[in-house]
Amino acid sequence: MIILAAETSTLLGSVALFEDNKVLGYKELFRQGSHSEVLNTFIEDVLNQSGKKLTDVDLFATGTGPGSFTGIRIALNTIKTFAYCHNKPVVGINSLKNLAWLCSEAADETVVAMINAYKNMVYIGTFQMQNNRIVTLREPEVVRVQNLEVYFKDSALVVGDGFTTYQKYFSEQLLAKMIRPKNPHDEPNAKSLAALAFQGAEKSSHWSELLPLYLRASEAEENLQGIRFQPLI
Repeated sequence: MIILAAETSTLLGSVALFEDNKVLGYKELFRQGSHSEVLNTFIEDVLNQSGKKLTDVDLFATGTGPGSFTGIRIALNTIKTFAYCHNKPVVGINSLKNLAWLCSEAADETVVAMINAYKNMVYIGTFQMQNNRIVTLREPEVVRVQNLEVYFKDSALVVGDGFTTYQKYFSEQLLAKMIRPKNPHDEPNAKSLAALAFQGAEKSSHWSELLPLYLRASEAEENLQGIRFQPLI
């Protein structure tokens, strides 16, 4: 099975081409600007690296978020378009599950993945590796940094830029529960996304059924709802 995967939910944008548990091509770029400027070039590059065409792809995969509102849509819309044009199935995997799966030290361990949601909030989810498969223990949600003490009832491995962004604001008691891997991966990427798709971590679907994972409203909607920025002390 040949899988083309794209992940642009965070600052790291990436594309991978995957065949039968082997990476055929991979491109990534960490950038502040829009991933739309490089995504199609990356797709063309990984196809050229392997001598494949879009018509050879059996399954298209995309990250669904949570993460950047614009970033999520870039990969999602591109991958859905390919699935529509070539009449192929598509699979979406959330970026927190992707992050947790990247934690190589996670065998039988609880992993908390945290992505910076800005405004002093994080997107967060809890997972566990069981028999080489990632299992969701607590579904993705958005939590204010001030409320993380309540979220962390027990110790866990912690990955993601939500940790690195707000670490300096965590209490000693909270940090004692946050175990960092020796070589942490703090951004989801398309290689792990493709591997999870190959593994069957999520069911494939028709392109029209695939939706983004938005855990927050837009900034304008939040302002209307009275959801305000809360400074960290």
